Amino acid sequence: LLDYLASEFVKGGWRMKPFHRQIMLSQTYKMASTASKVGLTKDPENDFFWRFDMRRLSAEEVRDSILAANNTLDLKLGGASIYTTMPAEVLAGQSVPGANWFTSPRDQQNRRSLYIHIKRSMSVPILASFDAADTDSTCPVRFTTTQPTQALGMINSTFLNEQAQFFADYLTKNAKTTPAQVTLALKRVAQREPKATEIQRGMAFIASAKTKHKLTEAQ
Repeated sequence: LLDYLASEFVKGGWRMKPFHRQIMLSQTYKMASTASKVGLTKDPENDFFWRFDMRRLSAEEVRDSILAANNTLDLKLGGASIYTTMPAEVLAGQSVPGANWFTSPRDQQNRRSLYIHIKRSMSVPILASFDAADTDSTCPVRFTTTQPTQALGMINSTFLNEQAQFFADYLTKNAKTTPAQVTLALKRVAQREPKATEIQRGMAFIASAKTKHKLTEAQ
């Protein structure tokens, strides 16, 4: 396979774009991660690549997907780096608290994560939690971890709670009834049509929040 790709690369005049296109249009690259009973029985470890291996989103993808779900992700290309709003606890950990971190205007902070300014001594919490590249040394490979602090960090994150409110505002603006809001929420987050059972589960969750925790629609 490597010999074939190398010869195709040379045949294409050493041009990267056609080479990338050839790989990305291949059947292997376009495979879904959907499992099947037959496949899991014959090859549970996916050694023969009958499906795409499941993987967790990278740190930048986690943040970008949150912004994309509530329709606030800014896809503008190029330009200067941005400075996100940094929690006071993180700024306080610097030798000179808050030094050289210039918070960008709110309308610029929703740009893709690759545009966030990198400061060696201070990392954006959500990126650090989900294994962004280490800024203290070279990082040829990222490790993928799953740990309780990731969930706890998202629950208690100022950024996440702000985005949750933006998401709620988006749903109430674009869907008038509760079932329609649940359907839209699932569609935006999962990027597919939700199943009836998923909508019912969402409705049951809202009903439980109202009766058990005495929450209102706005909450």
